[in-house]
Amino acid sequence: MKKKNIYFLIVVIILAVLMYINWITMHYSADTYNIINVGYEKYATNWSLKDGRLFMYVITMLASILNLPINIFVISTLVFAIIISSVVVIKLKNLVIKNYENITIKKEILFTIISFFTIFNFMYIEDMYFVECVVMAISLLLFTYSAEFIVYAEKKKRIFIAVILSILGVIAYQGTIGYLIILTFILSLLKNPVILEGKKEDLIKNIKQICWDLFKSIIIVVISIAINMLLVKIIGALTNQEQTRVGSITSIFSNINYILNNFSSILKNCIGLFPEYMLYVFLGILLTFSVIYDIKTKGKNLFTVKTILIILISLISAFIVSVGTLSSFFTGRLRFCIGSIIGFVLICLLKENKSKICNYFLYIILILYSIINIYNCIIVTYEHKLVNIYEKEEVQNISNYIKEYEDKTNITVNKIAIYTVKGESNKAYFTNINRKSVVTYNSLRCDWAADGLINFYSNEKLEKISLTKEILIEYLQNRPEDGYKIIGDTLVLECYMY
Repeated sequence: MKKKNIYFLIVVIILAVLMYINWITMHYSADTYNIINVGYEKYATNWSLKDGRLFMYVITMLASILNLPINIFVISTLVFAIIISSVVVIKLKNLVIKNYENITIKKEILFTIISFFTIFNFMYIEDMYFVECVVMAISLLLFTYSAEFIVYAEKKKRIFIAVILSILGVIAYQGTIGYLIILTFILSLLKNPVILEGKKEDLIKNIKQICWDLFKSIIIVVISIAINMLLVKIIGALTNQEQTRVGSITSIFSNINYILNNFSSILKNCIGLFPEYMLYVFLGILLTFSVIYDIKTKGKNLFTVKTILIILISLISAFIVSVGTLSSFFTGRLRFCIGSIIGFVLICLLKENKSKICNYFLYIILILYSIINIYNCIIVTYEHKLVNIYEKEEVQNISNYIKEYEDKTNITVNKIAIYTVKGESNKAYFTNINRKSVVTYNSLRCDWAADGLINFYSNEKLEKISLTKEILIEYLQNRPEDGYKIIGDTLVLECYMY
C-alpha cells in the first residue's frame, strides 16, 4: 500500500471511530444478550454454522476457546469491522480513480470522502450493531475485489478468482451480496465511458461491455448463492438442524410481489436508520441536477439515464436476497445497497462532470450529505445506548414484580415462557425513542433475546420453556397492559415480532 493510502486509511479509521464511539465504549444488542445466555459455543452452532456463516462460526468458537469476556468480544468485532471497512473505502477510492489521468490530491481526497459515505452509509449502522459486523465487513472487502476482477480481468482464469471471492463473500455474510452487482456496474461504467461524442462504434462497444460485465456479476451472484444454499443444506444434514431462513423456488414470485408492494415504504423511512423522506430529497436533487446538466450539454454525458440506472440497479441489488426469502425483510443489514445509492451517483457525476459551477454544486450536496450522515450515525447509536439503559430499568421492574409475587405466594418463579405476538411491533419500542429500527428495538420484546436479557440484569436464571396452551389461555383471560404476568412458577412475557 502506498504511503499516501496509509495516511488516508488512518484518517478514515479515526472518522469511523468517532462516528461509532457510542458503541466502541460497549453496547448490548439483542444478539449480545443471547450470547451471554446460551454461551459462545451454542450461539456459534445455532446462529452461525446453521446459517452457513463459517467465518463467524470460527470467530465465535475462538472466543469460546479463549473464554473472552463478552465486552471484549463485542468491542473487538466492532473495531475490526471498522478497520476492514476502512480498507474497503480506500480500495473503492483506488478503483474509482483507476482510469483517472493526472489525478490531483484534491480529487483523491474528494473521492475518498465519497467512498467513505458510500461504505459507511446509514444502512450500514445496523450491520455494525451486531457482533457479526466483522464478517459483514469481510464480505464487502471480498465483493470489492471480486468486482475488480470481473471488470478488469484480462484472462479468463481471473474470472474464476472473481467467482471464488464472491463465494467466500457469501459464506462470510449473505445479506450484502447485492453490493457486488451495483459495484460491478459502477466500475464498468467508469472504465467504459458512455458519452455521445467520438466514434459511434466505440460507444456501442462500451455499452456492450458494461452489459456483459453486469451479466457476469449477476451470474456469479446466482452461483454464489446457490453454492451457499447447498452448503447450508449439507450443514443442516450433518448437524440435524433445520434452516428456516432459506426460501424455496416456489416462493420466488410471491416474494417479488411482496417486494414490489413494500419497497417504497423502506425508501421513505429507511427502516428508521435515516430521517424520513431524506433519501427522496437527495435523489430528487441529484436527478434534477442530471436533467438540467443534460439539457445544458444536449445530453452528451447522459447523466439522467446513468443516474436512473444507478438507482434502479441499486434497488434490484438491495432486494435480490429477498427474492429467495423474506426473512429479515425490514432490516437495514439487507439493504446496504440502498444506503450506497447517493455515494455511487455522486462518484459518477463528479467523475465525468467538467463544469466548475456544477462541481461546486455537487460539493455542497456532498458536504450536506456528509454532515447529515455523521450526525445521523451519532444520534442513532446514542439512542441505542439509551435503549440499553431503559432495558435495564424495565428488567428491574420485572425483578421487583417477581420478588413481590414470591413473597406473597411462597412460589418460586424459575421459568419463563415467551408469547410471540405478530402485528404489534410498535409496542417493541420505548415511547421516548424517536427512531424505530432494529437498532432501537427493545430486546426485552425480542423472542430470542428476552430471557437472556432478564437473566443478565437480574440474575434470576429463569429457564426458558415452551408456552403451553393452558398457560396461554389463562394469560389471555386478563391480558396485562405491561405485557407480562406470572402464572404459577412461570413468567409469561410478550414479545412483539414483525
